[in-house]
Amino acid sequence: MNQIHINQLHITLIESGQGQPVVMVHGSWDTHAAWDQVTPELSRELRVIRYDRRGHGESECPPGQGSYGEDVDDLCQLIQAVAGDAKVHLIGHSYGATIALLAAGECPQRIRSVLVHEPPAFGLLKQEPEGKTLLPVLQQRMNRAITLLEEGRHEEGARYFSEHIGFGPGFWEEVLTTEMRTSFVAHASTWLDQARDPTRLDIVPERFERLHVPICLSTGSQGLPWYAPTMERLVRLIPDARLVTIPGAGHAPHLTHPGQWVRLARSFFRKQEG
Repeated sequence: MNQIHINQLHITLIESGQGQPVVMVHGSWDTHAAWDQVTPELSRELRVIRYDRRGHGESECPPGQGSYGEDVDDLCQLIQAVAGDAKVHLIGHSYGATIALLAAGECPQRIRSVLVHEPPAFGLLKQEPEGKTLLPVLQQRMNRAITLLEEGRHEEGARYFSEHIGFGPGFWEEVLTTEMRTSFVAHASTWLDQARDPTRLDIVPERFERLHVPICLSTGSQGLPWYAPTMERLVRLIPDARLVTIPGAGHAPHLTHPGQWVRLARSFFRKQEG
């Protein structure tokens, strides 16, 4: 584990392997350890750089309301710090996928390609037919999770998010290890801050229409109902994007289908190098 100084914060990262650099951006409630199951195989042919986003794991976080823009700037500066003039591949999951996509718009000259799984850009569904039914349900569940956390019921709130918003029934007990559940609870306040971010409304379709790096979007065939239509909307918005469905997977293929996830990543990155 190493630390670098970015935006007046100490950000913790860990590296393994050699080759083209790939930076992995974890989602909410989590740390760099989310990628433990896929890192060994990826490290066989890539220089894998994992880090704890601000407010997660061993990385620092300043007091006060945070914003997604800070995470995006952290990532762009981290890329410069660890890769210099070299371009990097990006991998992102969930909220980390949103950060990776937005970073591709902010510092495209540093990014070779982007592979992301189900960024929760649900606001894109506002003008879609599915949004009329899905968004009210999602907002109601978000409000419930926020209430639980505001009442200090962090484990209950984390479990509610896991099973009703993020991943689906059974995920808390059947997929997450004891250590992962502990991590979810420990990051409850960070997620709450993220949910209160007033700038999240700035993530509009135009942000994705301006992306001009190769992008692979992935979705699971067994996920909660708001993910697939969001990915379909994104693939229509992003000029150079493809959409891949991972059979049998949900919102966390790096945990439930690590072999398929690694094969997808390797195949996509090799095409960008060819």
